[in-house]
Amino acid sequence: MKSTKVKIVLGAAVLFLGFLIRGKLEALYIDINASKAEVNTYDDGTRAGRELNYAENVPEDNKILQAFKEQFPAATVLVACEEDLTNDGHKDLVVVYNTPEADENSKYTELVNGGHVRLLVMIDSGDGEHYYHTEPIPAPVENQKIQFQNIDQKDEIEFVLQGQKGSKVGYGIYRVMGDAAVNLFGEGMEEC
Repeated sequence: MKSTKVKIVLGAAVLFLGFLIRGKLEALYIDINASKAEVNTYDDGTRAGRELNYAENVPEDNKILQAFKEQFPAATVLVACEEDLTNDGHKDLVVVYNTPEADENSKYTELVNGGHVRLLVMIDSGDGEHYYHTEPIPAPVENQKIQFQNIDQKDEIEFVLQGQKGSKVGYGIYRVMGDAAVNLFGEGMEEC
């Protein structure tokens, strides 16, 4: 009988000690991670999280944006961000816009404010004066944001397009290949 009571007492002591050690380790883990996390409150005050480095829109007098507006006078520019995507030493312009003009993708996309939301890249031909563009492709209809990243650490710079449609959120990683902006990888873009 004595050996059974001793075993039970020792087992209970080991369990109790285990719970104490686990509690201390959890508290230590929380303290370490809390000191690493950078929490920011956004302007609207409703969300908090780490700060993301989205590209800024170019000013209205940007020469590539002006060339876009000449080629697409009916378009409303939603986002326009500049970077050397083709690694030729000249800035290119990623443009997300709303256009009332129909295209081959119009039957698959809904109208938003009387137009279709599209993405294209205005590419500098090399002289800083003439620009050609990639084929327009569907883009998210709300909250479009662009980030430039050299994901594969090779010549061309990729860009990440993020956006949403209602509660659906998606993103795509694009690279300019020839005269097309190619979606290399993405998630949820078809729903946005």
